[in-house]
Amino acid sequence: MPYYLEISSWNLLESFSTESISPFSFYRERQFGNNLSRFLSGEKEKTNYLILSKKDLGGDISLVIDDEIIDSPCLMPIKGSKTAYTYPKTIYYKKGKIHIRFDNEGLRDNLIDESKILLEIKCLEKYQSDFYVKRIPSKNLKCIINLRESLSFEKEVFIHDDDKYNKIKGAFVGYIRGLYTTQDDTSIVLQNRLIDLKNTFGGLYTKVMMDETYYEKPTMYTDIADCKAQYLAVIGPSNSFDVIKAQYDEIAKITKERSKDSSTGYRRQLLKDKRHIENSLNQIEVLYNIQEVRTELKLIKEEEKSNGERKGKTREFFKKGSFEYIRKKKLEEILNDIENNEEYGQLQYELRSIEEKLNSNKYDSILSAIFTRISDILNDLIRNTSNITNNDTINLANIEMTKDSIRMKCEQDDPERIYFNILLRDIIANSSVKNLSEYHVMQLLENSATSFKKNDIVKTEKGECLLNTLRSYWAYKNQKIENYNIPDDMPILQSIMSFFIKPLDFNQIERFMRIKQYKQKCYAYMLWGASIGFADMPKTFTNILYQNENITHLMDDTLQ
Repeated sequence: MPYYLEISSWNLLESFSTESISPFSFYRERQFGNNLSRFLSGEKEKTNYLILSKKDLGGDISLVIDDEIIDSPCLMPIKGSKTAYTYPKTIYYKKGKIHIRFDNEGLRDNLIDESKILLEIKCLEKYQSDFYVKRIPSKNLKCIINLRESLSFEKEVFIHDDDKYNKIKGAFVGYIRGLYTTQDDTSIVLQNRLIDLKNTFGGLYTKVMMDETYYEKPTMYTDIADCKAQYLAVIGPSNSFDVIKAQYDEIAKITKERSKDSSTGYRRQLLKDKRHIENSLNQIEVLYNIQEVRTELKLIKEEEKSNGERKGKTREFFKKGSFEYIRKKKLEEILNDIENNEEYGQLQYELRSIEEKLNSNKYDSILSAIFTRISDILNDLIRNTSNITNNDTINLANIEMTKDSIRMKCEQDDPERIYFNILLRDIIANSSVKNLSEYHVMQLLENSATSFKKNDIVKTEKGECLLNTLRSYWAYKNQKIENYNIPDDMPILQSIMSFFIKPLDFNQIERFMRIKQYKQKCYAYMLWGASIGFADMPKTFTNILYQNENITHLMDDTLQ
């Protein structure tokens, strides 16, 4: 039997970053979520429960929730209603158990469009097939919510559980992502060569656009030929390299022609002036907080448009005196002030003038298009080198997961996994840390190393080697020694150290491990995922998982 929850578009959008929906008050108090702007009243922010109904009460958007993912004993009937209940805890989504009803196609399409520009919104596409449009007249819930129903005596427990689950889910998703994108040695070497070739073209593009003299790099042909031969050996034949070579010939030809027509010093000065003006404009916009002003104003206008469309009009403006009306006028006033600023206007005029002069060069657009095509081809080739593991080979037997913890199975004589579990436990236990920093990571290293020293495994050769690696890196970070070493025969430690060295971004971890040719990426991703939590993972990290239905079902079933 389904339950229905009336929900705003903003809160629904946010729910696709956490893959869950919670009482309003949770967002303010727990350590994740609530990263998006929401127009809510102070009264709603204090609400300690969700109001669920056995009937769809209509309105703009309804969340349809299968009772399988609801903790039924927590449902409390609301006095005066036979169909409404309060629910005091978070509901975690599961594919097939959540559907979303929209009042009209415009609401649905606006939500989807908005999600595309927000990195936090990573789960919308997973549930998009469960969206549907159906108009149901809005019905008011006529009942009385008494004081006992409005309080949640276990609220702090529920929030604590949410914080811990967010960390555990982050660790689990990180581990799956690491396994799913594992590469063999030959793929790593080939990918490094292709990335180097792409970076070479990137450097060439910068030089070509900045310096209008004729330029040719003789070794480029050799680099292309080497990549082609290695690609053939690892993956198979491809004519993409012949296309790249032909495109490079075209670059050499065009730059040679351009050098006859252009004045190098003149263009260089224009680019220098352009950078200077852009920096000046940026300083003014930062001073007036213009980017956030424009974003907030756009959201208000989109809401006016959405309100109008529901009534068959192009737009319905907010009533004079309302919060949105006053805020809109204030934002427009700020923008008018900056647009009428004499210095700002003069800088914009000068920038347009310089851009017109730069764009007047007929060769630049052609060269830019060629370099873009080469970059797209190389990106495709790089993606082809990812030896994606088949779903059947993703083995979760090494993971032990409970409601309160996640760890790797290990033997008593395995110092790498013993230390890994100590570190992972410390990360999950410290759920109060919301923003990961290098200082926080060094504190984790110190605390986990202190705990590891108490284990008898530290007396073994590998245990001592692991501890010395941690000590040397700590000393290096504190400028007590000039370098440190990571053992070649301890792959899990290599992954752990990759997280310590590049903790702030998964792309940095990926790049560091690829250069070092470290293999056990899943451990580094698991630590990173636990540190930031699932809610703060960007869609660039999770998209590859949600594009595979088998992986999606595997994760859902395990987490449920």
